[in-house]
Amino acid sequence: MIDDRTVMTARPRPIEASFVPVRSTLGRWLFLGTLATFVAVIVASYAVPLWYQIQGDRLLTVTSGSMAPEIQTGDAVVIRQVTSASQLRLGQIITFYPTGSSKLVTHRIVALANLVREDAGGKPILDAQGEPVRDPYVRTKGDANRVDDPNLTPATSVRGIVREVHAGWGIPLSWAHSPTGRLVLFVPPLLLLAFAELRSRDTESMRRFLRRSMRWLADAARPVPFDDEDDLPVSGGADAPTVA
Repeated sequence: MIDDRTVMTARPRPIEASFVPVRSTLGRWLFLGTLATFVAVIVASYAVPLWYQIQGDRLLTVTSGSMAPEIQTGDAVVIRQVTSASQLRLGQIITFYPTGSSKLVTHRIVALANLVREDAGGKPILDAQGEPVRDPYVRTKGDANRVDDPNLTPATSVRGIVREVHAGWGIPLSWAHSPTGRLVLFVPPLLLLAFAELRSRDTESMRRFLRRSMRWLADAARPVPFDDEDDLPVSGGADAPTVA
């Protein structure tokens, strides 16, 4: 006669599933350092011109060597706006629009002049007292040029007087504000942020998957009653793993 016996064992403590992502400290610092570098360069390229603009000045890049050796190609000059012709003095370095040109030039004043204003017929224009109306002009010359600039420049075309010269500033600033510079400065950090976001979402999904898998394995490994006669388990695991 066979005794029916049911072998029972103590139910083990449930296994708490946990997933601790393994991240490289070096990789994390490299990521943050690279992102911080791009952000710092972008902020500096816009903050420096803005700082001078707040003070009423303008920061311009010199693109030729006509004022060498004092101002070299690639330097940046800080100019203060001219509000009156009386501010102009002999020997000053000014930034102006030459007659008939839309491109700014930075040269030195070598002469001051007051020319009589004329009408379309070449006759002098008189004021209320019958005196000829005179307009202030400047003659300019680049320090590296052998001759003066060909035309006199009206004082109204002078945009500013050079107050400071910063050697080499113009090259990185011009590049940063060019289409290529903006592409290089803005695209990589945006891609890094996008990659970090995708990786963060992927890690969270992996955590959920592993937690459910561990719970399923814990339930499947739990001891259950069985029959001596056929050694077949009476019940199986409760939860099957699902991918979140």
